[in-house]
Amino acid sequence: MMRIIPILLVLFSLPFSFIAQDKGYVMRMIDSLCAPHYHGRGYVEQGDVKAAEFILEQCKEIGLKPVNGSYLQSFSFGVNTFPGAMDVTVNNAILKTGEDFIIEPRSIGQKGDFKAFTLKNRHTKSAENLYKLSEKSKVNESIVIIDATKPSLGQEAFLASLYENPLRSKGYIVLTDNKLTWSVGRSMLPTTIITAKKEALPKRIKNVDLSIDQQWVEDYESQNVMALIPGTKSEKTLVFTAHYDHLGRMGADTYIAGASDNASGSAMLLDLAKYYQENPPEYTTLFIWFAGEEAGLLGSKYFVDNSPIDLSNIKFLLNLDLMADAKKGITVVNGKEFPDAFNSLQNINEELKLLDLVKPRGSSSNSDHYPFYKKGVPSFFIYTVGDYQHYHDVFDIPENIPLTNYNEVFKLITSFVERNF
Repeated sequence: MMRIIPILLVLFSLPFSFIAQDKGYVMRMIDSLCAPHYHGRGYVEQGDVKAAEFILEQCKEIGLKPVNGSYLQSFSFGVNTFPGAMDVTVNNAILKTGEDFIIEPRSIGQKGDFKAFTLKNRHTKSAENLYKLSEKSKVNESIVIIDATKPSLGQEAFLASLYENPLRSKGYIVLTDNKLTWSVGRSMLPTTIITAKKEALPKRIKNVDLSIDQQWVEDYESQNVMALIPGTKSEKTLVFTAHYDHLGRMGADTYIAGASDNASGSAMLLDLAKYYQENPPEYTTLFIWFAGEEAGLLGSKYFVDNSPIDLSNIKFLLNLDLMADAKKGITVVNGKEFPDAFNSLQNINEELKLLDLVKPRGSSSNSDHYPFYKKGVPSFFIYTVGDYQHYHDVFDIPENIPLTNYNEVFKLITSFVERNF
């Protein structure tokens, strides 16, 4: 007995951050969700479906219950995909997918060896000039090169119309010195558009060889994952949400892992579920991992329109996205819409001395809280603010995310829930 007492004293003296959350577990979940097996949690090789199955396994292991008898909520949508070749060669030099170039996600596929036609400022000075150019076969049969690093007024207008293939060419390469940021295509263009880093290409481009495999999927079936912990006293519901999907594959050899966006939020939801399973809350606590966020908040919109629970019973919703680096703090979307709740969050942070910054924002449709908010559900969307800059790019990988101040964000969220609900 004398040996046990010192151990108990040590345990009770440990800081909250040690016993309330598991940062190592979170990192393991992020690593798993970003593994090649899940293909960037997108729409090639059913990457998002496989990721949903993984999350479901974790929910069952934690001990979470299904919602009205089911853990999954299926829905379908159309999406543009790039499952095979994604090869771009300029003057016989092979470009690196995701690093040197990205493809416009609504592009059609293209294959062949083409001559390059470099667009000059004089070509875009008038609609008449462009029309004359569009009538030339040497342009129609070429890949048009556009240097957008220093665009003229006429070129800006031309770039705005590029999606309509104004020159009736085989495709376009737009040179940029900006960060390459990819997304999801929900429709198809009449042409192929590539954005490339200017520094990665030769000054004079003569030939472009393309081998781009593209497939439109009309009814891609995805699913939300949902699980709950029954409340001990109240019929009201607290909801924690995060989207688990990401951008998927840009060709067979390259996928966008999405470690910060949003494997980090998905993993934090699992960590919160573990915490509340061990510390049963008064309210029923619902956890939802949404699919289709990157395609336009599709999963959360579907949930709201086909909700298995009464939305009016939701006491509060906390949506977590981009949780990789809270070095500077957090931003709270809807903080200005629900000032009492935000003031409580801010006061808790100041009292416990957790984060340097807890910043409020107004309403925004930038994540999965928004469909709920539009239905009158009180909600916050929390994202971290730090030095991490990788977003929608090939460098958003587990090795790069620091999880700075993860424990502090976790403690702030659980303390906010404990004091207010």
